[in-house]
Amino acid sequence: MNLTIHRKPAIRHLVLAVGALLLAAAATGVGIAQAAPPENAPACLDCHEEQTTSFAATSHGRALTFGERHAATTCETCHGDGAKHIESNDPADIVNPGRMSAEAASQRCLTCHDENAAQTHWMGSIHQRRGVGCMDCHDVHAAAPADSMTNVAMRTEACYRCHQDVRAEMRKVSHHPVREGKMTCLSCHDPHGASSRGNLRAANVNELCYQCHTEKRGPFIWEHAPVRENCVACHSPHGSNHLKLQNTSVPYLCQQCHLNTRHPGTLYDATRLPTLENPATGSNRIFNRACLDCHPMIHGSNHPSSPYLGH
Repeated sequence: MNLTIHRKPAIRHLVLAVGALLLAAAATGVGIAQAAPPENAPACLDCHEEQTTSFAATSHGRALTFGERHAATTCETCHGDGAKHIESNDPADIVNPGRMSAEAASQRCLTCHDENAAQTHWMGSIHQRRGVGCMDCHDVHAAAPADSMTNVAMRTEACYRCHQDVRAEMRKVSHHPVREGKMTCLSCHDPHGASSRGNLRAANVNELCYQCHTEKRGPFIWEHAPVRENCVACHSPHGSNHLKLQNTSVPYLCQQCHLNTRHPGTLYDATRLPTLENPATGSNRIFNRACLDCHPMIHGSNHPSSPYLGH
């Protein structure tokens, strides 16, 4: 069967580089156990020029050209023996991971990516259990730099394809600087899985928050128990319409726990503070406006004389 090879420089150089590396590997005895015979790879270019051209710019394509470990990697490494497909031109005669189940396609990826530390927790992760596969986030052929996971902006956009509710929260007034490009979803979450709940990049929520907010860690002379337990008791990490990612505004945030306070309504009388159930009770002149006027160190205090004051 006569095969015509496209002579466009990028493709031609890629094929020549692959051939040179294959010869070098043969001469030195270097081999890749999972790599398929490469003799049919140039034929792929005849029909799949677009995919091959874009593939050359991907991390896979660059590794194929320049990486000794991947020197024997060809189209057939992922798609299987192409001889029958070349002869029949029938899509059914070639392995197509894009038409497989997510789990089966991911298993082909794990043939090479099984030793990557990032995949340690993939099996059994929330994404794996819910049928998410490698190709739901990674485009093997068309991952040009702008669309690749190496592009910081694309990491978040890939998450938003499924997590539309989080996209909406990130558009609220108070939010982590994801929209501004200073961090991504991957700053806090590992999409490949983690040992912690929510695929967090830390043992728990507080340990994750402390990676940036170290001043909130403590220990303090006077600890605020809900803060020590979980930051999300008061904060919505993805976004909020209240200041500082608060779940609701002060004083109502405080009164979610401090409902039966005997705190005076003013400095001059013993009237109780307004509550969520009865906002009309008490004075609105001082304390109802801001608990933090007197208790600013809400995450914990080292004030020597009182657990209640932070000044």
